[in-house]
Amino acid sequence: WISLEISSLLILSCLLLFFQIFPLTGQYNVNILDTATLLAGFANPALISVMALLVVGEGMVRTGGLEAIGENIAKFRIPPVLLFSITLVCVFILSAFLNNTPVVLIFIPILQAIAYKSGLSVSSMMMPLSYAAIIGGMTTVIGSSTNLLISSSMNQLGLRSLDFFEITPLGLILSGVAMVYIIFILPLI
Repeated sequence: WISLEISSLLILSCLLLFFQIFPLTGQYNVNILDTATLLAGFANPALISVMALLVVGEGMVRTGGLEAIGENIAKFRIPPVLLFSITLVCVFILSAFLNNTPVVLIFIPILQAIAYKSGLSVSSMMMPLSYAAIIGGMTTVIGSSTNLLISSSMNQLGLRSLDFFEITPLGLILSGVAMVYIIFILPLI
C-alpha cells in the first residue's frame, strides 16, 4: 500500500535519523556511521552504472526496440526446437550487454508465440529463458550488476578493476556447458 519509492526513502530517512540519535562510535569516540558514510554508497560508480543500464533496458522495453526482431524470429518456418534454441542464443547475447530483466520481458511473448505455434508447453520455456539471460550476463562486466560491483570493489581496494571482456573466456566456457543443458535437457524435465 506504500509505493516502493516512498518506502525506500522512509527506510533511508529512519536509518539516518537512528544513527544520528544513537551514533555507532569507534576508536577515539568518533561516529563511524555518520550521514556522509551512510550516503556514500549512492555515489558508487558501479551503482550508477547499474542504474544507467536499468534505464537503457527499460527504454528498450517501453519503446519496443527489440520487439520487431523477436516477432520476426517467431515467423520463421523452422522446427520449434531449433527456433527455441535460436531464441535462447539471442537472449544469451543480449544479456551480455543489457540488463537481464528487460531482455526476459521482451522475449516472454516471443516464446509464448513459439509455444502456441508448436504446441509445446509455455511453462517449459520460461525457466530456460531466465537461465539463458542469467548466464549471458556472466560473460561481461556490465552483463550483471554483481560483476560491476565486484569490479568497483576491486578498484576501491587498490586492485586493478576488471576489463570489459576480461571474464568472457571463462564465462563462455561455463555458459556453453550451461546452454547445452538449458537447450537439450531442461525442457525435458
